[in-house]
Amino acid sequence: MDRVIIVTGASSGIGKATADFFSVRKWKVYAFSRKSQVQKHTNIQHVVMDINSKESIRRSIESVYRKEGRIDAIVNNAGFGAFGAFETSSEEDRQSMFAINVFALMNMTQEVLPYFRKQMSGTIVNVSSIGGLMTYPLFSIYHSSKWAVEGFSESVHYELKPFGIKVKIIEPGATKSNFNSESLQEYQNSLIKDYDHFVNGLKVIKDQSFMDAVLPETVAETIFQAVQDPSDRLRYLVGNRRSKSLALLRKVLPSQWFISILQKRLNLN
Repeated sequence: MDRVIIVTGASSGIGKATADFFSVRKWKVYAFSRKSQVQKHTNIQHVVMDINSKESIRRSIESVYRKEGRIDAIVNNAGFGAFGAFETSSEEDRQSMFAINVFALMNMTQEVLPYFRKQMSGTIVNVSSIGGLMTYPLFSIYHSSKWAVEGFSESVHYELKPFGIKVKIIEPGATKSNFNSESLQEYQNSLIKDYDHFVNGLKVIKDQSFMDAVLPETVAETIFQAVQDPSDRLRYLVGNRRSKSLALLRKVLPSQWFISILQKRLNLN
């Protein structure tokens, strides 16, 4: 029997790579996205879903279960980033970020849980970011959304273990995907001149990071490994050596030491 997986944000980047990766490994993939997609693989079914509508989410997941009689895994990948000083962000900026990066992920998880509990099995993969472990200036709303994903995922990890349901967090570093261009939005009038001093330091870090950024297919492979992993491991970091080094330093150094290192990299001292 083919195993069944749902992937959100599956029209491009990590989501598309994940759908393709599972498809060639004989999984039945339901690729959820906002727009209809051309059917290229016989075992990928594209589903148009409004990620901001709980009713659309409920109907879409229910239709998969009715058709297949099971759901083995779900990958909550839909999300976007935004750039700009917090002072210039609008309430709408903040609400739209959390609506997709956090609340849609929670709604997807909530709607699939009755089926997973009935099966006493299932894997929830939440795509976070290295930005859920550490922060840079001018990304405060994005970082806060990813820290919310980290906290939510870790908490439900405990809640769902008795039902045989696994929760996995994927933490990509710099990745070559549309997220770096199309999905990285800038707040309107995003930089008051008083914040200009952050920009050059961030530009250097961005250029360094994306010089050897990992491919979406590399992240997809990590997602596949996480779904296949029978252990209770929660977090899976994937990225270039620079991303992994920063994550390790964040973990082992006292907080103020790590902050000092970042301030130096950003020329803020």
